[in-house]
Amino acid sequence: MASQLDQMAHWFVAPCKAALRLCLPAAAVAFSAVSVSSELLELSVTEAEDEYRLRIVAILDAPEDYVYQVITDYRHAYRINPAITSIEILPAERDGVTRVKNRSEHRVGPFSFEVEWAGDVLEAGQMRLDITTIPEISSFESGSALWEIRPQGDRAWVLHESTLKPKFSVVPLIGDYFMKRHMKRETLATFHRIECHARSMLDRDMQEDPQHLKVVLNEKHDCIEGHGFAAAQAAEKR
Repeated sequence: MASQLDQMAHWFVAPCKAALRLCLPAAAVAFSAVSVSSELLELSVTEAEDEYRLRIVAILDAPEDYVYQVITDYRHAYRINPAITSIEILPAERDGVTRVKNRSEHRVGPFSFEVEWAGDVLEAGQMRLDITTIPEISSFESGSALWEIRPQGDRAWVLHESTLKPKFSVVPLIGDYFMKRHMKRETLATFHRIECHARSMLDRDMQEDPQHLKVVLNEKHDCIEGHGFAAAQAAEKR
């Protein structure tokens, strides 16, 4: 019965998880190329009146400028969210804003469904991003997100907060436990991919070999399946 509930939970919460990852802009990497020594400082998911709030603070084992480059590479957001099937950069209504629209596809057992997210991304300076969901062309009634990246020696301190209120309903049977468990897992995986690609870019630059990054980014398994943070297992037990 527990496994059936878990599968049901995955089906219903996948759209919400996808959007949380899309607002950024489910885990082994080839660790021979990327060494991970990240620190998970905080991870929480809460819900009130059908609005989901996520907050994560972590130190990634990559310089802050490389981490920022990965997060702001909007056209290639599928590198940190493999569920994305299409990406559009739309005309923005004001200067300094990038309007992004993503579509993601999810398959669980016999079920298949798509989720759309669109938002305005403001690069506010000092490695900070402010993101606002556009409900008219999204699967969500409202949403916002924040990224802050700061140097931590030769690593990066990263804060991500997001809120989303989906237009679809989450079946009460799933419960708070399954929502938190799945959203935490997906967030950890996304951060892991960010770190992996940032490390790959650093490795390329240190080797002065432009072809190295091309090979790494073209091989999906390099940064899609991995162990993530050392603290991931502990987080899932909470």
